[in-house]
Amino acid sequence: MTSPVPASNPLPQLATEGERLGWIFNDRNLYRRKFMEPPPEPAPVPPELQERLTRAQRGVVKRVLVSLGVGLGLAVLIGCCGGFVARGDEDGAARTLVLLMAGLSAVAGVGGAILAGIMPSLARKSVDEARRKAEEEHRTAYAAWDSRRQWHDQQQQNAVDALPEWSAASPSPGTRRVDIVGGTMYGWEAVLTVFGGSLLATRGRMVLADFTGEALPGELMQLAGSTGRSVREVALPAQLAEFDLIAGLEPGEVVDGLVEAVHGDAGSGSRAERSQDALLLNQIAAVLAPSLTMGRLLAALRVLSGQSGLLPSDLEARLRELRPEEPRVRRLEAFLHPLEAMGSAPATTAPADLTCLVAESGAGRAQHELLKDLMVQWLGHQVRRESPAIGSLVLLGADEIDHRAIERLTTLCERRGVRLVLFFGHLRSETLRTIGGGEVALMRLGNHQEAAQAAEFVGRGHRFVLSRLTRTLGGEETHTLADTVGESETKGGTKGERASRHGLRRYTSTNWSKTRNWSQTESTANGTNWSDAASVERVYEYVLEPRVLQDLPEYALILVKNEGRGSVVQAVEVDPAIVTLPRVSMAPVDQQPLPDPAEAVVPATRQPSQVTVSQPQPLAAPDSAPPGWGTITDPPRRQQRP
Repeated sequence: MTSPVPASNPLPQLATEGERLGWIFNDRNLYRRKFMEPPPEPAPVPPELQERLTRAQRGVVKRVLVSLGVGLGLAVLIGCCGGFVARGDEDGAARTLVLLMAGLSAVAGVGGAILAGIMPSLARKSVDEARRKAEEEHRTAYAAWDSRRQWHDQQQQNAVDALPEWSAASPSPGTRRVDIVGGTMYGWEAVLTVFGGSLLATRGRMVLADFTGEALPGELMQLAGSTGRSVREVALPAQLAEFDLIAGLEPGEVVDGLVEAVHGDAGSGSRAERSQDALLLNQIAAVLAPSLTMGRLLAALRVLSGQSGLLPSDLEARLRELRPEEPRVRRLEAFLHPLEAMGSAPATTAPADLTCLVAESGAGRAQHELLKDLMVQWLGHQVRRESPAIGSLVLLGADEIDHRAIERLTTLCERRGVRLVLFFGHLRSETLRTIGGGEVALMRLGNHQEAAQAAEFVGRGHRFVLSRLTRTLGGEETHTLADTVGESETKGGTKGERASRHGLRRYTSTNWSKTRNWSQTESTANGTNWSDAASVERVYEYVLEPRVLQDLPEYALILVKNEGRGSVVQAVEVDPAIVTLPRVSMAPVDQQPLPDPAEAVVPATRQPSQVTVSQPQPLAAPDSAPPGWGTITDPPRRQQRP
C-alpha cells in the first residue's frame, strides 16, 4: 500500500522535464517469483521394520501356544520316558538327569512363549525409534528449507521495492499531435496541469486557447508562476482593446483571416460570396496600407456606406471610387462591428512563457464564432513566426473549429516541431473527420453512440470462443418372440397279385405316417449411444468495450499509442496528486518481461494496464523457405565476353 509523501506544494514537482500525459500503474506483485524448491517430506519408516512389526503382530497367540505346548509336551515326554528307564537306578543319578532335562524343556517352552509375546513390542519400539529419527531429520531439513525460502522472499521483496509503481505515460517519439476526446471539465483541468507542466519544462514557451468559456488553465498558470515562468492571460472580448489579433499580419493574411471568420464552415455554395468579399477587402486594404487596423477597416466600410469625416479626405475619395454593392458593405460592417475596439489600446507586454487566450462565454454567438476563427488565425501566425518560437500549442474545445483550420495548424506544427494538443468534448461527425492525426487519448464518453464510435476507432481483435455445444443421447431396444407349429400326415397303400403253388393270390399293403413339429424363438437386443461435441469459432469483437469508456473515472484516460507499425492501448491516470506518492517515475519505464506463469506468485501473461491492439507480422517466417531456396545449385554457365 502506498502512502502520500508530505509536500507543501506539489505543483512545482510536475514541472519536470519529459513529456507525460499521466502515469501508468505497474503492479509490482506480478514480478514476484515463487520459491520453486518443494518443502522436504518426512522420510518413511523403513519397510523392513514395518514388515517385521506386521509379522510379529500376526499370529502372536498361536506362537505363544505352540511354544508352550512344545516345551511342556517335551518335558512330559522326557519325564515319562526317563522315569521308565530310571526304574532300576538305585543311586538316583539317572532320575536327576531326567528331571533336569524335563525342567529345561519346560523352561525353554516358557521362554519361547515369553519371547513370542514380547516380539511385537520390540518391533513396535524399533518402528517408533525409526519414526522419531525421521521426524528429527525432517525438522532439521524443514528449518533449513524455511530459511532458504525466507531469504528468497526477502530478495524478491527487495527487487520489487526497487521497481517503480507509477511510470510516466508519454507520446511516442516522433508524434507531433495529441488528441484528447471526451472527459469532464475537472478531468481536462487535471490533464492540463500534468501534461501542460511537463510541456512547459520540456518545450518551453506555450500558447493556450480556451474556447470552453470555463477558464480551465487556472491551475496551470499557478504552476507556471510557482516555477518562475512568466504568465499572460487575455480574456476575450473583455480585453479585446489590449490584444490585437491582426497585429503583425500582412494585409493579405488579414483579409484571408477575416473572410474565413465571416464565412466560417459554409459550404461550397458560398464560394462566389467569399471571393467577392475577399476582393472588396483586398481593395480596401490596398487603400489603407500600410496602416491597417480593425478600426480603420470599419471606418472605410462606413465611408463606403455613405458616411464621411472618418478618414482623411484623399482616402475617402479613393474608397468611393470602388463603388461596391451596398448590401455587401452593410453585411461586412455588421460582422466586423463587434471587433471595432480591437487593438485600440495595445499592451506592450513582452511575450510570456505561458500565454492563455480565454474566450468568455458571455459574448454573443456571432461574436464568439468570429473571435474563435480570428484566434485560430492568430495562432497560426504565432506558429509561423520564428522569434520567439513556441514549443507547444494547446486548444481547448476544438469541436467548434473547422477541420480545415485544424489540418492547417497540424501541418504548420509538424513543419516547425511544435507540439499540438487538441481537446474535443464530444466524438461527433466533425470530430471523427479530425482525430487520428496523431495519438488519441479517450476520456469518459457518456453518450453510448460516441462510446461505440470510440471503441470502433480503437479497433477490433480476433478471439476464439465456444460457439456450439452438442450432446446426443440415444437408445435402442428390440424384443422378438416367434412360435412355429407344424404337422403333416401321409397315408398310402399297394394292391397286387402274385403266384403261388396254390394258384394266384391277391394281396394288399397299407402304410401310414404322421409328423408334427413345434419350435419357439425369442431374441432380445439392447443398444445405447452417447455423443458429446463442442465447436469453437473465431469472432471479431471490440478490444475496448464501449461500456468501459462510459464508466471511466474522471481522472483516467485510455491512450491509443503507436509502437512501430503496431498500436497498443494504455490505461493512464491523470490525477496530479499521484506525484506525491512513493515510487513514482517522472519518465517512461520499459516494462520488464513477466515471469513464467508457473513461477509467478500472481500468474499473468501481460500487464493489465496495457493491451496490444495490432502487431505487424512478417509475410513469411524466415525459416519457411524450402531447403536450398535462393542458392545456386547448378554449375555457373560460361560468361560471354562483352
